[in-house]
Amino acid sequence: MAKRRPTSSGSAPRGTADDAFTARILQFVGWARDRTEVLIAIVVLLVLLVGGGIYYYNQRAAQLQQAEVELQAIQRTVAFVEPSQGIQQLREFVAQFGGTPHAIEARLALAEILLEEDRAEEAVETLDEVAPSYRDPLRLQATILLAVALEEAEDWPRAIEVYRELADRAEFSYQRRDAAEGLARSHLAQGDTAAAAEAYERALDELAEGDEERRNYLEMRLAELRGIDDG
Repeated sequence: MAKRRPTSSGSAPRGTADDAFTARILQFVGWARDRTEVLIAIVVLLVLLVGGGIYYYNQRAAQLQQAEVELQAIQRTVAFVEPSQGIQQLREFVAQFGGTPHAIEARLALAEILLEEDRAEEAVETLDEVAPSYRDPLRLQATILLAVALEEAEDWPRAIEVYRELADRAEFSYQRRDAAEGLARSHLAQGDTAAAAEAYERALDELAEGDEERRNYLEMRLAELRGIDDG
């Protein structure tokens, strides 16, 4: 007669694991049934969020495309119309598409026209919305033009502030050189020859090799300022 194989006393009875899994499923079903309204609300909210995101993305893409087309049309005609008309067109564009990157391009074009028309204060107001900033090349360009507009408006303290920051943070050496020269001019306008000389020295440090005409000019200006200080 065959002997029965002994069963380990520590093993769980057959079906215990399956029963536990089934019990958890039934428990979850009961929990969900008791909270049906909450679950439906969550699903509806998720659907609305996803749908809203898709709608916003599509609307944003359409707005950017429309802004690009309209700005290109303005850029093709602005050089051939009266400055006042170009200013009006660009201001209307900025008002309509102010939240798009194309609005920065429009502000740059608008500020340039205003500077040409000796309306530096208005150019400053136009650029103040997007500059000073170093987030991208367009905003850096706006910051450079803002410094010029501040100098034209004879707002020397702000011009010095923006030019100094440009001289420290601009990406390319020629940008830092131009900013240092603007900084020197702004210091001179306030009678600070020592600070102006220091700024011209910074411009010389950033000067490209071979640009002897600019080097001679800067060295001449620096010598004049040192002569004033020595006198």
